[in-house]
Amino acid sequence: MNAPLTTLCRSVAARRRVFGTALLGTLLAATISLPGTPAPATAAPGPDASARDAPPLVLDEQPEPFRPRQPRTDQDRDRLEAVTLFAAGRMLEHAGREEEALRDYQRALRRDPEALDVARAIVPLAYDLKRNAVAVRYALKVVELEDADPMLLRQLGVYLTREGDFSRAVELYKRAAAAQGGTDRTAADVLLRMEMGRLYHLTEDCQNAADSFDHVLAALEKPKQFGIDEKLEEILLGEAGSTYNLMGECFLEAGRLDRAEKAFRQAHQAAANQGVLDFHLAEVLAARGRPKQALAKLDACFRQKVDSEDTAPYELLAKLLKDLGRPGDLIPRLEELQADDPGNVPLGYFLADQYRAANQSEKAELLYLALLKKKATTSGYRGLAEIYRKSGQTMRLLEILGEAVALTDTLDTFGPEAETILDDAELVGSLLELARKTGRDEPDKLTFGMRYAAALLALQAKRFDAAGETFDLAIKAKPDEAAELLLVWGVELLVSERFDEAARVFQRGIDEKVLPEDNPAFHYYLAAALALDEKIDEALAAARKAAERKPDSARHQSRVAWVLYIGDRYDAASKAYEELVDRFDKDHDSTETREVLRDARLSLSNLCVIRGDWAMAEEWLEQVLDEFPDDPGASNDLGYLWADENKHLHLAVAMIERAVAAEPDNAAYRDSLGWVYYRLGRISQAVIELEKAAGGGDNEPDGVILDHLGDAYLAAGQAEKAREAWRRAVEAFKKQKEDAKAQAVEKKIAGQK
Repeated sequence: MNAPLTTLCRSVAARRRVFGTALLGTLLAATISLPGTPAPATAAPGPDASARDAPPLVLDEQPEPFRPRQPRTDQDRDRLEAVTLFAAGRMLEHAGREEEALRDYQRALRRDPEALDVARAIVPLAYDLKRNAVAVRYALKVVELEDADPMLLRQLGVYLTREGDFSRAVELYKRAAAAQGGTDRTAADVLLRMEMGRLYHLTEDCQNAADSFDHVLAALEKPKQFGIDEKLEEILLGEAGSTYNLMGECFLEAGRLDRAEKAFRQAHQAAANQGVLDFHLAEVLAARGRPKQALAKLDACFRQKVDSEDTAPYELLAKLLKDLGRPGDLIPRLEELQADDPGNVPLGYFLADQYRAANQSEKAELLYLALLKKKATTSGYRGLAEIYRKSGQTMRLLEILGEAVALTDTLDTFGPEAETILDDAELVGSLLELARKTGRDEPDKLTFGMRYAAALLALQAKRFDAAGETFDLAIKAKPDEAAELLLVWGVELLVSERFDEAARVFQRGIDEKVLPEDNPAFHYYLAAALALDEKIDEALAAARKAAERKPDSARHQSRVAWVLYIGDRYDAASKAYEELVDRFDKDHDSTETREVLRDARLSLSNLCVIRGDWAMAEEWLEQVLDEFPDDPGASNDLGYLWADENKHLHLAVAMIERAVAAEPDNAAYRDSLGWVYYRLGRISQAVIELEKAAGGGDNEPDGVILDHLGDAYLAAGQAEKAREAWRRAVEAFKKQKEDAKAQAVEKKIAGQK
């Protein structure tokens, strides 16, 4: 984490306040008098502080009548627990037990998500413990709860931008701008607006991008009023020509045409390029509804022989000619331009695309082939694949597929065209037969790429016998590529649930020693294939081999525990997962390790549920949420456990709602949401969510969902629907060999007769 955020964390620590409740003041006061307990260094007197020095109580006055206390609500109990945890955390922190203190603070915040002071306490402590990712996650919670310091908001915005979370980043920048309280005529504000403009552009919000850039341009027109000197302007603009052009494009999309034209002219002043300026001015004229003038300006652009990296100028030409009622002029104009500028690759590809669209296949093919020799592009490969597919040139199609696959190792290069080919079973069969026949009769004509392309086609078309033959052909052509080919082949078989075949492929990689001794990839995947094929002892042997060869990798070490879990060896799996957590939990530098341990804790929670140990199941989920407070899976699971035990319901519903928002198509999350609504007595909402859960996905819903749906129907007064849902639940439980659950539901049905 960089130095500015270090300063911020320390400043947050300096500003920490005692939790603002009377009860916490009492608790903290009590802790001061405990023997051997150091007093909090910054403990401010709470509302009860004066009571410690009060004189003895004398009952000379008439006592107040006794009034019974109202029962505590669920929310009251959670807040009390939050206060208690926070107080315990303060004690632990001042006793030097920072890790335990951090845990208590995190759980206090979970019990009272609005407790700003608790959130503030977490950030510096996590940072001091070098848990930087955790510090950032909770800093984001701090800024959700308060009007945070603009610098902190900007720092977090930078972090989210680096993480690719542009929408949340721009929201923080907006708050930072608003938090500056009218100080929008400073250099810092201009820098902030520039970053906001770029983020709005990335999120395709052209109006807000234009607003931000408008502010920047206004500042650059009067730099002294904003405290902008030459050095700061250089930082602000970077490559000024490109930056002004970006602004111009945003203004253009937002319909602010005068501003767009001005930005494009400023770009030309910063980095003179008359052709680019003419193109952008043509765009502005086209947007103003002046196609003739735009076409004239575009012609001026073409005379400059602009070295464009894309086809935007030629797309504009097509639009203008169409607007002028002259679409037939497009290909002749493009041919003239290409004759005058034969080295222009984007122009060539655009012309080839127009030939193809106009069914001038021969011209398109020749041009694509020539262009691919200059610069290979997806446009060229897709265009040729379509031509050869439509014309029935199977060998040429296999050749072009092979050429692209040899470069990219995937059929994804062909985009929708690959899907069209795969959807044509007859064509796929012809391609595979051609590859087999050529490999047998004229092997020199079948390139490595053609063999690999045929193998990928066979895999994706689920023609697994043909895939084996064609992968063998590819490996024979390039033995040094055997490791990658076998992994691709085996993993696809694994995903397709061809576990036995996948295991044989991975074992072949081991037997043929195509990877170095210290790379256990084949053992790692072999363990998965064998476990899913219910060969648990063999899977364990492979998993242990992988672990031996990568002793410092949490990912590889976790495979043993996973195999035990898959094999229903729950006690051994629990022990293995616990050992994994103990061994690697001090490593907070590796993102992969933290993710592995999160998965391990989720698995441990499930194992506790299987054993009926609800308390430990909750504890493991609490540990996940301590570190990943917004994790959807852990939020759902803990919320569900709480709902099932009829406790913390207002917290559970919020957690599950967040999980559903993150994964709205997850039937299990919908079931949890319906169930917590049921517990809260919100029956109509429960029915809606449980119906979604039961109707979602391609598979028959599991018995638990149907059982919950039956309960909700009954509560809604729909007894017949309840019985039908329960009957389906019984069938589902019997299929899952959960006889006890089936019998419990049958009793419900019997009770309704």
